[in-house]
Amino acid sequence: MDRKVNDIRHSTPVEEIMGNPPSSIVRWGTTIFAIIFILVVAAAWYLKLPYIVYGTAEITTENPPANLVARVSGKIEKLMVSEGDNVTRGDVLAIMESTASYESILWLSSVIDSVRVEPEDLAMTTAYIDVLPDRPGLGEMQEYYSGFRKAYLDFNNHISIDIYGRRSKALLDEINNIEKYIERLNSSEKLYEERHSLEYKKYLRDSLLFTKDVLSLEALEESRKNYLKLGIELENVRLDRVTKEIERSSRLQEAQELMAMGEEEKERYRSLMDQAYLNLTARLDWWYQNYLIQAPIDGRVTFNKYWGENQVAKEGESIMTVVPAGENRMLARVSLPVKGSGKVEPGQDVNIKLNGYPYLEYGMLQGVVASKSLAATEDGYIVDVNLPDSLITFYGKELEFSQKMPGTAEIITEDMRLIERIVYPFKFLIEKNRRN
Repeated sequence: MDRKVNDIRHSTPVEEIMGNPPSSIVRWGTTIFAIIFILVVAAAWYLKLPYIVYGTAEITTENPPANLVARVSGKIEKLMVSEGDNVTRGDVLAIMESTASYESILWLSSVIDSVRVEPEDLAMTTAYIDVLPDRPGLGEMQEYYSGFRKAYLDFNNHISIDIYGRRSKALLDEINNIEKYIERLNSSEKLYEERHSLEYKKYLRDSLLFTKDVLSLEALEESRKNYLKLGIELENVRLDRVTKEIERSSRLQEAQELMAMGEEEKERYRSLMDQAYLNLTARLDWWYQNYLIQAPIDGRVTFNKYWGENQVAKEGESIMTVVPAGENRMLARVSLPVKGSGKVEPGQDVNIKLNGYPYLEYGMLQGVVASKSLAATEDGYIVDVNLPDSLITFYGKELEFSQKMPGTAEIITEDMRLIERIVYPFKFLIEKNRRN
């Protein structure tokens, strides 16, 4: 039976029928396939799918909250605020344990500004000496305070002793006496010049009388002797005056050098005092920055975890957060990966799914891209997204706000035809092979 069926299947009439299907079937099959292909291409052309760039989102405010962390590892010596307290900028919120007590630091801050010495106040410097007692108990600030106190007292001692000023004053007094002596020598010189002139005239008369045999030789020689003696005395007075003038110039130069040395020494002591002051204030600022936790903005305090006094905090560990006070516009800050970020532009729509609110139940928040950072970081770009409807989802549900609500952002960059998505990979391969 099976052999008979097999003979019929491979018989010539059957093979002729199977090898030549009816033309109507071929014609209609080709037509239907062409129609289906055209419909698929048309659908791929008209059907547009959005190109979405994904990123991690965080709901915050225009003025973000300030997260305060411990700058040094150690115990929390004192907590000055509680959960929900309102604070103003600069308020001390917590004090970390330090070898210097907070009270001693406040005392130090209150006195260092009162001992600054300006050039016009040099006469008042000794009035501040009692303000800087040799106070122990400043802990790590002790070295800097002691250094400033020593430099300050050294400067004041230099000003009060004023050894260069005293030596300069003594030289100036000596110069004044020399000038008075020179004045007397000038007067004596004039008198000697007058007497010398008179003696010279007398000698001329005696010489004339000697030629007329009226005066003896002994009298003439005595007249000449007196004339020469007065000339010698006149030259001695002049020599003494010149010597005193040279001495005056020497003393004046010495006084000027002493005054210059005095100013140089005073500036040296001042420089040491100023440097010690800068070191002390810099260290004091460092203490404030590291051991005090202060409010950087006005707002309300909230703790990230339970904290109590004498509890140990590690460096960099978050202690509390200050939420800005007043009305503050909410926005989403999106961390965008580099891949696909070039398509993101301001004005594009954004859908945000919050981790704490399942989107199938609560819906998604809708936003608009406001700006994108100009430069990328290691994590990508930062995109700010405005929330026109605030925290109301497209389901109409209003979500409760809390700072730094995490979620996922879907940035709808553009609608792309389905056929373009199919063609682009082939286009890329063709261009790549053509250039190679």
